[in-house]
Amino acid sequence: MKKIKEVSDKKIVHLLQTCIDMRKIFFLLFIVSYNSLFAQYLTNDSRKRIESHVIYLSSDELEGRLTGTDGEQKALDYIASQWKKAKITQAGVFGYSQSFDFTYRIEADASNYVKTGNKESSNPSFSDLSYYPVSGSGNGYVEADCIKVGYGIQTSDKRHDDYAGHVYLDGKVFIIDISDPDGGHSHSSYSDYTLQTRISKAIEKGASAIIFINPSGKGEEPSQTLSTRVLSTSIPVVFSSNHTLFKEDGFLIKMNIKLNRIQRTGHNVIGFIDNKASHTIAIGAHYDHLGYGDDGSLYKGERAIHNGADDNASGTALLIELGRYLKKSGKRNFNYLLIAFSGEELGLLGSSSFTKSPLFSNYSINYMFNMDMVGRLDSSSRTLLVNGVGTSPFWQTNATAIKAGNLHIKTTESGIGPSDHTSFYLKDIPVLHFFTGTHSDYHKPSDDWEKVNMDGIVDIGNYMIELINLSAVESKLAFTKTKEPENGKVSSFKVTLGVVPDYAYEGQGMRIDGVSEGKPAQIGGLKAGDIIIQIGEHKIKDIYAYMGSLSHFSKGQTTTIIYLRNGSEQSSEITF
Repeated sequence: MKKIKEVSDKKIVHLLQTCIDMRKIFFLLFIVSYNSLFAQYLTNDSRKRIESHVIYLSSDELEGRLTGTDGEQKALDYIASQWKKAKITQAGVFGYSQSFDFTYRIEADASNYVKTGNKESSNPSFSDLSYYPVSGSGNGYVEADCIKVGYGIQTSDKRHDDYAGHVYLDGKVFIIDISDPDGGHSHSSYSDYTLQTRISKAIEKGASAIIFINPSGKGEEPSQTLSTRVLSTSIPVVFSSNHTLFKEDGFLIKMNIKLNRIQRTGHNVIGFIDNKASHTIAIGAHYDHLGYGDDGSLYKGERAIHNGADDNASGTALLIELGRYLKKSGKRNFNYLLIAFSGEELGLLGSSSFTKSPLFSNYSINYMFNMDMVGRLDSSSRTLLVNGVGTSPFWQTNATAIKAGNLHIKTTESGIGPSDHTSFYLKDIPVLHFFTGTHSDYHKPSDDWEKVNMDGIVDIGNYMIELINLSAVESKLAFTKTKEPENGKVSSFKVTLGVVPDYAYEGQGMRIDGVSEGKPAQIGGLKAGDIIIQIGEHKIKDIYAYMGSLSHFSKGQTTTIIYLRNGSEQSSEITF
């Protein structure tokens, strides 16, 4: 009987092992077979909560959720309260919050002046000049002769060259006509030569300051509102409405320009679901918007609250509900880091701050999901744009295979885009950005909750959950660099270095935020965080000087780049 029992025990163990193996096989088949399976994880109750989130976050009470305002704080408190109810762990520096400082407004100082005088007089008398500083102007005092340089345009093929024939330019104040040789109309062949590109060229030619004028009245005069979105250059730049003073050049100019950068503090909201797993999935959405639309609005009417229901109360609502589901479901394949970013509308400030903070290094992030504008799913086409599939082979294989949500998936490869996933991609993390497309209400007061497709948000959430489940078959997703998207702004350059500038950097030089695989910078050994101060013979004072320097090089040319790494000056030879 004992022998029979031993045999039976072995059979039972074998049977149990077989069942376990079959269970594994069944599980794998379950998550990879989608031909007839439409998974539904978020329920009708989820939909009701999502609608409630969107309605509150896009209400007038929050005044457009501008970063650093009371409206942002109310949104933060709301998100934190929802995660607290769901028993999601606080993961900020102070509770759920991680703060970051930023420049929210630039003001011209009361001490500013620009004066002209007769340089031939032994004791010249100076007269005040009607002027205002333009966005991107640097600070400084200048006393120098002025020189007219036409439109300040020098094309790469030399079909137009306003600098031809000028020998003594260094240190002078450049007078530049803000129009162009075509008359400044909307279809001008010189439309690529923007204010910023002309400033870059003038700095390259040795200008100590720039005065833009509009003698024909055909040029588009710069706004008197100083935008924080335009990086400061190294020299003063102003616009003068009194162009008659500059019929001739050679006048002595005295100029003192000081722009004050007014600081505010923004806040990310961070929660964590700790399942004691080896790797963490980061899931994010920005919760800030444009406030009253003072900067970034596409609305031409009277000042009004921009509620941003689709952009991005929709993504924030889904983030809240995904956190609730993932906490309640008890799934333990991964930990989950939930981040509601602020400052996205100001230039990815919140996500950039997070990925550069000590908090980021606390987590082994497997991949990052970003939801930005997921509230306008078209009921007919049901198209969901999934950007970043080229950042991992896993996405390329599986992103379009999922049937959960019954969505038509349209993909792009690049990991770089105008939303917060970019900050993670630049840290070599696979990313996906979920997006239902732009619309006529984008960045306008009319982006209200009544136009949001709540059922569509639920469907997108179910798709994302299914993709998370599918990724459980991989312990760690492989990361791949992607080809950068084409940028028409740099089409006039014959070469590229292959770097992403750090747009938040305000010091001397041009700091690198990311390096593209296989491009000259990466081959030459440059890394994120390096500060370029010279390319060949061209000094790099700021991003404008950097862009201007590229116009001097052709494909195949070799030059030396001088840069700072951790405060130490280094150099590398690169070939374009």
